Amino acid sequence: MRIGIFGGSFNPIHNGHIHLARAAAEEFGLEKIYLVPSRISPHKSSDEYVSGEDRLAMLRLAVADDPLFVVSSYELSSDRVSYSIYTVEHFRRRHPEDEMYLLVGSDMLLSFDRWYRYEDILSEVTLCVVSREQGDMKLLKKKAAELGRAGDIVISSSAPVVVSSTEVRKKIAKNKNFACYLNENVVQYIRSKGLYSYRGDTSLLFDPDEKKKYLKAHLSAKRYVHSLNVAAECRKLAQKYGEDPDKAYFAGLLHDICKELPDAEQKELAVSSGFTVCREELETRSLWHAIAGAYFIKTEFGVEDIDILNAVRFHTVGRAGMSRLEEIVYLGDLISADRDYKDVDRMRKLSYSDLNGAMLEAFAFSIKSVVKKGGLVPVCTAEGYNFYTRLKRDEKKISDPKRGLK
Repeated sequence: MRIGIFGGSFNPIHNGHIHLARAAAEEFGLEKIYLVPSRISPHKSSDEYVSGEDRLAMLRLAVADDPLFVVSSYELSSDRVSYSIYTVEHFRRRHPEDEMYLLVGSDMLLSFDRWYRYEDILSEVTLCVVSREQGDMKLLKKKAAELGRAGDIVISSSAPVVVSSTEVRKKIAKNKNFACYLNENVVQYIRSKGLYSYRGDTSLLFDPDEKKKYLKAHLSAKRYVHSLNVAAECRKLAQKYGEDPDKAYFAGLLHDICKELPDAEQKELAVSSGFTVCREELETRSLWHAIAGAYFIKTEFGVEDIDILNAVRFHTVGRAGMSRLEEIVYLGDLISADRDYKDVDRMRKLSYSDLNGAMLEAFAFSIKSVVKKGGLVPVCTAEGYNFYTRLKRDEKKISDPKRGLK
């Protein structure tokens, strides 16, 4: 059997990593690839890392149900620096008769002769190089020729997918859109855990007083008061759950900005927004304003913060893996001071005592309301309900381990 070993920080794992592994598997006939996240990398500062537990979880989500990949915690369970020679020796002991390939990107090959005991590595495995940059093939072949005396080196002819974990983290930190670089389950995990989030100077946010003037001029008095109440509730929830209070206030303030536009204008904005919108949303008039609102504040006010945009866009329908800010605006809209539906006091109490429980209750409330009116349940709403149902189920298993054995 041909075995691949692919190590790295995977901080987070992105589409470039998956491309590299699949390209090697296809071109060199690899039947199994171990993905091995490092604990203490010799090349990078550990300060840049999220926890090993989070990186393992993201790896497992990215390759779930794919028989090619096996996620290994070998390096994370070690207390020493993650030198590749130790990992190679570990898997050689596990697979003494198999052909072994060590997968690296082109940037790693160029510095490979500075790796700890690199000649020993090459004596145990075939080094498999997949390009990560455009136009570097000539340089890679030259370096491989220099190192080839110590062992076998093969270079994939596959075209590179240029993605950087560093750039992905920067996009997340600046609240830019990063979903196109990662598996969708990894995106949901990052959002739900608040990984790589920026907690810096909020003075760059748009002045809410300026937006209040706009809202007062374009909304009815009742809707304007509701917007102020939601903003105030979002600020309090943010303070409770460690989110940026000013940012939460701003998102809550703008959540209904397009609520009272004519229906035709709302739908036109929603359709032209470029956001993924399901059929059920397009067929439900009361949902258009949220999609339209996110697009409006992006194009008219220049809001680029993806977390604020998503908080406005999903405040009516919700979804699986919502960010903390999305959850806050979703609940803030439901429990604001002007709300007076039956059980609102119970929902308010739950929102400040059990966030996941409140989200599950809110999704159930929304779905029941839609069904009672004979409406359509959007796909993302159903997925959100299932997501928080599983979270609460997992919480119960942790608090009562005997439940997990039944």
